[in-house]
Amino acid sequence: MRRATAVLTLTAVLVVAGAGLARAGTSGFGRTYVPRGMAAYEWHQAGELPDTEVARRLRFLRANGFRTVFLEVGDYLDAAELAPGTQGRQALLTRIRRQIQHYVAMASDAGIAVHALAGGPGWTGELRYLGQELVQLVADYNLEVASGERLQGVQLDIEPYTLEGWFDDPATGLADYLTMAADVVGTYRAALEGSVNRHLQLGFAVPFWFDARGEAPGPVDFDGATKPAVHHLIDLIGDLPGAYLVVMAYRDITGTSDGSIAHARDEFRYAAATGARTGLVVGQQYGPAPGEEKITFDGQPRSRFRRAAAAITTAFRRYRQFRGLSVDDLDAYMAADP
Repeated sequence: MRRATAVLTLTAVLVVAGAGLARAGTSGFGRTYVPRGMAAYEWHQAGELPDTEVARRLRFLRANGFRTVFLEVGDYLDAAELAPGTQGRQALLTRIRRQIQHYVAMASDAGIAVHALAGGPGWTGELRYLGQELVQLVADYNLEVASGERLQGVQLDIEPYTLEGWFDDPATGLADYLTMAADVVGTYRAALEGSVNRHLQLGFAVPFWFDARGEAPGPVDFDGATKPAVHHLIDLIGDLPGAYLVVMAYRDITGTSDGSIAHARDEFRYAAATGARTGLVVGQQYGPAPGEEKITFDGQPRSRFRRAAAAITTAFRRYRQFRGLSVDDLDAYMAADP
């Protein structure tokens, strides 16, 4: 489910970038210095765009230092949710699976890894089971396709705090989120036992204020301990090198106490202090956010983002947990001036 671009005051940003600076160049897109290994949110589902446009976007990604795409697969999950025996269900699943296979094959040829992306604010309540179902759906999909068509990860973008009234009782909301996450991680651990999925990755997109700093909701009781929600999350996946958090440190500046680096720092310090093997990705925003302009690079040239990405990389590359940056979203990033 496509995340709303309007964000609450406390909400952060998604960015994708990698360690170091590299020169990237591809015919039609020139040459530029960019951080290596960035990831982008692709909200067009497989089969939605013609092959010529998919190929153009993949060339752009490769030329601009991106190595991962978070591909929206909500339609695949919706089809799987249809009751067995529903007329047309199997044909629909087969069609969507083939579209994903085709997209992933094109991405693989371009040197781009694809993570299945889905989520919704209701996934910590009555729809809590959907996170587990998504992981299982991806694991089962990988069993049925060729190696070059396999999804390399699952990315959950679940933002319950966008629901009206959530901040009336954030402690309960955070505990519900952590319960959902623990269930998802359990399903993921089981999936890793199969040889086909032993390198499958798992990611959660979380706002920077899950660290309970400043005016954010405070520490939460969970699993016998009272800690900031993001510390609990890091504990849940700390032994899993294939798991990661996208810390939505959404700001269009890197310095000052309200910059993206400051907002992501606590997560890195806690992960390092606990020896977590999991990864941390610094998320940045490029889409429009009316009234919250400071959280997005919307309207700004990509050169300014690249300077910010370089500063973020410099700040965090010493941490073994650093997995680069992500950018939400690809449409906005491509539309920006160079």
